[in-house]
Amino acid sequence: MKAAGARSHAWRGRRAMWFVAPGVMLAVWGAYLLAERPVHAKQAAAAAVVPTVEVRSGTVERTLRVPGQTSARNYASIIVARFRGQPSLSRNLILTKLTPGGTHVKTGDVVAEVDPEDMLNAIDDLKASLDQAQLDLGKLKAQQTLDWQNLTQTVQAAKAAWESAEWDDKATEVKTPIDQELLRLSVEQADAQYKQQQKSLPLERVSQEAQFQMSQLALQREQLVYKWSLDDLASLTFRAPMDGLVVLQTVERSGGTDAQYAVGDAVNPGREFMKIVDTSSMQVEAVANQAEARQIHVGAPARVTLDAFPSLQFTGTVYSVGAIARQGFFENYYVRTVPVVVRIQGSSSRLLPDMSAAADIVLGGAENKPVIPIEALQSENGRYFVYVRVGPQFEKRYVQVGPESATRAAILSGLNPGDRVALAKPPVGT
Repeated sequence: MKAAGARSHAWRGRRAMWFVAPGVMLAVWGAYLLAERPVHAKQAAAAAVVPTVEVRSGTVERTLRVPGQTSARNYASIIVARFRGQPSLSRNLILTKLTPGGTHVKTGDVVAEVDPEDMLNAIDDLKASLDQAQLDLGKLKAQQTLDWQNLTQTVQAAKAAWESAEWDDKATEVKTPIDQELLRLSVEQADAQYKQQQKSLPLERVSQEAQFQMSQLALQREQLVYKWSLDDLASLTFRAPMDGLVVLQTVERSGGTDAQYAVGDAVNPGREFMKIVDTSSMQVEAVANQAEARQIHVGAPARVTLDAFPSLQFTGTVYSVGAIARQGFFENYYVRTVPVVVRIQGSSSRLLPDMSAAADIVLGGAENKPVIPIEALQSENGRYFVYVRVGPQFEKRYVQVGPESATRAAILSGLNPGDRVALAKPPVGT
């Protein structure tokens, strides 16, 4: 009986344990959930404050910005020519008329004039000297004609004296020996004088012709200087050789300040004081770092902006890329740049030469690809990854990055439009 009671008591104890154990387990699990709930809530709250952005499809261009200044491919320089007729008057010429910069002119329009007073006075003096030289040449011709006539008469007189001496010498029968000898000597003297006069005729002719030619050459020189002086006078009026915009050059004034040419300024030979530019042929003369220039190719599209008008933008194409790097005047000895010319398409009244500008040259790009901000990219061992939000948490995902701009990157694989990526590293464990 005691054994049966013990077995019954043990059975009741085991049955009680079957009911108590699940309760204890439930109690422990409930306690764990209650303990973990604040942790998950904290993690979710931390993840919620991480800034994110939605991945969208778009286009990303890889560009290179090159600085430079604008210029015109087609232009004409207005330069003071050196005088040929009056070289001494070709310095410090004073501008008396000047078309204002920014004026559109047509071919043949007068764009500038120089004070002609000194040139007019010089031309008047040349004209008087030329008239006198022509008169002197006429007088020389008349005098030479008279001298030639006198010379021929002298020769004729010598011939007559010689013939007369010969006749006298023939009458020897009525003359004494002394008279005969005197007559013979007289004949020889007359013959010598006649022959000498005959020989002097061609020499005198050559002398007169040479003298006349020298006077003619002097007159021709006077005429040439006079013609050149008239050309110099005409060059004091400057006309536009082409249609275009007037661009005035700068001149250094007293005090070392630079200003555009104006009426009253002096201009010298060989100095360019104005340009006529075709504003439909504008370009940017830029420079690129030699390490980056190899990425640029002729024909690449570009966007051009002006420092003076940031909101004004033009399209363009790369026209040329220099083959040899060069050193800038104010740059370090080891710094080299390559000249790059970008042609501008279109025109504007605000697009003028010699303006500081920049060209963003498109080096490559990707279209219709997932695009994210640059700050969303992280790197690890040479690989890129992003943090993608999945529910209340973030997961690390490796991506293949395509072309990049200064602010965005195209993703070739690893992301889809609609995903949300973190713009900052999420807290650990989220």
